[in-house]
Amino acid sequence: MNKLTQKAYIFILTILIVLPLVFYAIVGRYLDTKNWENRTLADFPKLTTENIREYPGQFEAYFNDRLPFKYQLIFLNSWINYYVFHTTNSKSVIVGKDGWLFYKGSQVMDEDPVGDYRGTNLFTDEELAQIAANMQHTKDFLAERGCEFAILIAPNKERMYDEYMPDEYGDPAQYNRIVQVTEYLREHTDVTVVSPYETLLAYKQEHPEDLLYYTYDTHWNNVGSYLGARELATALGWELPELDKVTKTLSTPPVGDLSGLLGMGDYLKGEQIYTLSDYSPHTLDRQVSSDLSEFVYTNTAGDGADEKLFIIGDSFSTMMSPYIASHYNNTYLNFYFNYTGEMLEREDPDVVVFETVERYLDRMLDFDIDAEYSINELKQMEKDG
Repeated sequence: MNKLTQKAYIFILTILIVLPLVFYAIVGRYLDTKNWENRTLADFPKLTTENIREYPGQFEAYFNDRLPFKYQLIFLNSWINYYVFHTTNSKSVIVGKDGWLFYKGSQVMDEDPVGDYRGTNLFTDEELAQIAANMQHTKDFLAERGCEFAILIAPNKERMYDEYMPDEYGDPAQYNRIVQVTEYLREHTDVTVVSPYETLLAYKQEHPEDLLYYTYDTHWNNVGSYLGARELATALGWELPELDKVTKTLSTPPVGDLSGLLGMGDYLKGEQIYTLSDYSPHTLDRQVSSDLSEFVYTNTAGDGADEKLFIIGDSFSTMMSPYIASHYNNTYLNFYFNYTGEMLEREDPDVVVFETVERYLDRMLDFDIDAEYSINELKQMEKDG
């Protein structure tokens, strides 16, 4: 290869590398650069004597998270996989029948929705005994403070809409973690356990036109969460109106967490959903933390129940929180990943609800109502050594 040809190749290669960067610098401000990956992007690393060996990898992670046209290329790849091959490269998302999306896991902690669905991750007798001991201790601890305690277990979407799961996953296991834990707690403790799966299933069969979970998201929607809240309210000794006495208004669904993981959050929006109103005579003021893990509801008129409600849960509890909070003058909600005993002391509630979706049932194995450190704090401490 002569020198002229070599120079030509180098010139062409340089143009191919530089041109996209220049073009992106001009048009990038008009493109979608939102982080759809449900994770924190790598920060620009600062070079120090301590991280000199790790710096190249840290810089590469930062650069890869901000590649020009990254999200447009992800969208194109996801669009082809979704519509042409009916699959996805995501390690966290399953493409089901009629385009439904389901969750494989791997995004938070060590959840295993597929194992939940197939019944392959059942708890051992020792684990069930530990869960029962933790929950009974929680109830006894709270009872000494004059505080009521209840548990709510929300089913995974895969279980509720198994007819849309790919055939390769088979039918959902009839004996699964929800059945295991619910039956064991009811038999070996005196803790109130609410499992709305049968209620949700019955409503789905009677009202097939009303979806209970989002098509492109892992969560139950307003109708599903209302049914769960209604069953919980009954267990706590008060009543929410039946759904046919509540005003339902069609609205556009939010961006789905699963479609977001595919880089198609603004594209796969799904069918219209219902928002609910007129389920309570009380008006609540709501304050939400920036990370959407802390909710504070206040009835400024003070015409609700004087008892204070404290919900320790996950994102499923945030969905139902407007309905269950409507009965009380004051409600505080935080995720169990953040929970410490200091929160309980500070809030001094009269009613505590521990909510968990099926895929996080193993949180009961290590839950401590008087914990000094939260799960997130312990994770960070382990990371820091």
